[in-house]
Amino acid sequence: MRFIYPEFLTALLLICLPILIHFLHFKRYKTVYFSQVNFLKAVKEDTRKKSNLKQLLILLARILTISALVFVFAQPYLPTNKQERKVARKIVALYVDNSYSMKGATDNGMLLEQAKSRAISIASSYGPGTNYILMENQNLPGRQHLINQTQLVTQLGKIQEGPLSINVSKAYQQLKNNLLKQTDKSDKIIYLISDFQSYTSDFSEIESDTTIQTFLIPVGSQVANNLLIDSCWFETPGHKKKREETLFARVKNLSSQSYQDIPVRLKVNDTIKSISNIDIDAEAEQILELAYKNNSSGVHRLVVELDDYPVVYDNQYFLSYNVRDKNDVLAIFQSDDSAVRKLEALFENDENISFEKTAVSKVKVSEFDQYQCIYLLNLNEFSSGLVNALNQFVEKGGSLGIFPGMQADLASYNELYGKLEAGLITGSDSVKLKMDQVNFNHLLLQDVFLHEKENLDLPEVELSYRYRVGVQSSQLSIVDFNNGQTAVSQYQKGQGRVYNFSFPLNDELTDFSKHAIFVPLVYNIALNSFEPQQIQYEIADNLILSLPKSESFTLGESLSISPMQADEEIQLSSINQTANEFRVDLQGVVQKAGFYNLSQGEEKVRTLAFNFNRRESTSPQLTNTQLEDAVDAAGLLSFNVIDATNSNFETRILEANEGIQLWQFFLAIGLFFIAAEVLISRFWK
Repeated sequence: MRFIYPEFLTALLLICLPILIHFLHFKRYKTVYFSQVNFLKAVKEDTRKKSNLKQLLILLARILTISALVFVFAQPYLPTNKQERKVARKIVALYVDNSYSMKGATDNGMLLEQAKSRAISIASSYGPGTNYILMENQNLPGRQHLINQTQLVTQLGKIQEGPLSINVSKAYQQLKNNLLKQTDKSDKIIYLISDFQSYTSDFSEIESDTTIQTFLIPVGSQVANNLLIDSCWFETPGHKKKREETLFARVKNLSSQSYQDIPVRLKVNDTIKSISNIDIDAEAEQILELAYKNNSSGVHRLVVELDDYPVVYDNQYFLSYNVRDKNDVLAIFQSDDSAVRKLEALFENDENISFEKTAVSKVKVSEFDQYQCIYLLNLNEFSSGLVNALNQFVEKGGSLGIFPGMQADLASYNELYGKLEAGLITGSDSVKLKMDQVNFNHLLLQDVFLHEKENLDLPEVELSYRYRVGVQSSQLSIVDFNNGQTAVSQYQKGQGRVYNFSFPLNDELTDFSKHAIFVPLVYNIALNSFEPQQIQYEIADNLILSLPKSESFTLGESLSISPMQADEEIQLSSINQTANEFRVDLQGVVQKAGFYNLSQGEEKVRTLAFNFNRRESTSPQLTNTQLEDAVDAAGLLSFNVIDATNSNFETRILEANEGIQLWQFFLAIGLFFIAAEVLISRFWK
């Protein structure tokens, strides 16, 4: 047994008062002599014994009454947790999870409302002098300061569900830091109220503080029937005008029942382009292929949606991308080389390609980010600056086509190939070779030759280079020579691609430009060159928007973002520039899924699509037993789990925090002995 106010135990000295009263009020007897006193003497001895017993019982009742009342004021308790209370004054920090998973429901109502109700019950179990700190996922300003119980109830009423979710370790650490900032001597207590989904319950990351008692209050959900759009993606990364697109959508069924004829709709720029009816088994998933066509250039806004209830926040998936009018292409050539004329003739007056050329001696590497594709035509060597610039161009998503020069400096080329993680040149061959094997399934040649694959006339080459390719290389062969060497190959580097031709583009050494395979290979490299686009963003509390330098931003001028379906505009901080991109801080700005316009001044820069985190839908919740096991495995000695569904929740909270209270017991004892003293004094004759 321990005491909240042990200093009151000094009042036990008051038991000296009834003892003094007892000894100072003995009755004095007067002796009277008369005959035949033997009988009276016996009566007097018997009465004295009874009187002494009565007085002793009264004294004992008074001593026990005073002792019991002193114990009442000292607040005795039996500790039920792993930590002993030190002081009566307390600061209570509460975290209420308001992520979208808390929109789930049980027979007792929505989980978030249950969480808020439990938070109010916790506050009601403390005295009026208790201070509180309230925290939620959005971590709004003003929710980190000390408040009283009335303010706590008011702020709890304002909490609404939101898209953000945070890990348990982060919530605990933030509350712990706020508590440790308080300098007064108070008991510091943390309550974490959540559905404790497995992906956020990272107890192993918590650095426990045994001076802070922590309670986990799980509000579990019954398994709800839920059908959701889990994710969407494209087969190819680029998007061009008048091309057929195939969008893949993964639909998940998290319920225990099957669904039939569920319509899944695809909207493009608010127009329905495709509807697919699906049958999906219980606890299964299905991938749909939704086809449509990019009829125009500009921004394309896509929504994949289905109808499902009661969980509705994951019924839609938003995507956006931009289709260019033309791809910007640059050819770098030797000043005395005529090979560039072949590309000029190929791209001249093409509605899909904007073609430019420059001699290698006049190249401006600072302008590379304006292009989607660069061709290197018969260059003999490269400067280190050009090598680095080409490497950055490919890493950021550009396509690079390389025709090596007739007198190529192998060291210079291998420096470039090494940066690009492509094959290294080991030597050259002057033996005539004929192209023999063609990968018609490659993107550059797909659907090009429909009826003449077997009899296709292929070029010959009189000068070619041999390459050594590493085991971990990303090489993909497109065309091979008849001796097995690679004639045209593709390498992946960063977000871009390298297309390497192992021979010069020279009419004296090859008839490549005169054959049917020339146009689709060279033209489709440019046509299928796309800048990387983020087709959607996941709403998060630490969202940083990264945009390529090709965007027309003005440094120092602020940006704004506005939902397309709402008349509001949110000002953003200034743009931060790195070596390869612009970075815009969107932390806590986007709260709803949908489309947003990013603008600078009056100019719209880009349309962005945002989606809720699907882990809120798919992650299981930890049971009370699993929570206790996770806490024990993490060695968190000051953590306790309390069942929020318990009908005696308030009593459990009081006992867990205060221990088993004994003051009522001692008050009853005190009242009993007061009554006993009255009864003895009045009825004992």
